[in-house]
Amino acid sequence: MKYGFFLLICFSLTGYTYHQDGYMPDTETSITASLGQAFDIKVGQEASISSQQLSLKFLSVSEDSRCPQGTNCIWEGNGKVNIQLTSRSETSETVELNTAMSLPSEATYLIYNISLLDLQPYPLAGNTIQQSEYIATVSVSTGT
Repeated sequence: MKYGFFLLICFSLTGYTYHQDGYMPDTETSITASLGQAFDIKVGQEASISSQQLSLKFLSVSEDSRCPQGTNCIWEGNGKVNIQLTSRSETSETVELNTAMSLPSEATYLIYNISLLDLQPYPLAGNTIQQSEYIATVSVSTGT
């Protein structure tokens, strides 16, 4: 009886750490990046830019209409990411960056230029990408 109760508690605690889609959150929710260098960031992660009073958080992918591999499309599609930028002395701002060449892949916040360089994984025909799987490659530089 005690053994069964112990197992029930263990399984309950283990299940509590998982999301409905089976995704276990990354324990590394904060990373450090360098100004002027590309870095990868996952949905939900926050990056602080070393030597700057700037942080950015990859909030979500609000659109992914990129042409899946293994299909033929008549348009290029777009991957749209939402990134929140925060400076210690200013209010935060959320920007949308795009993978489509016809839409903005860069934004300005205070003296900083933020660029979306890549969005992975690339869609495959018949597969659904979960928010937890997205990784954006971005860079932050100062505008001069």
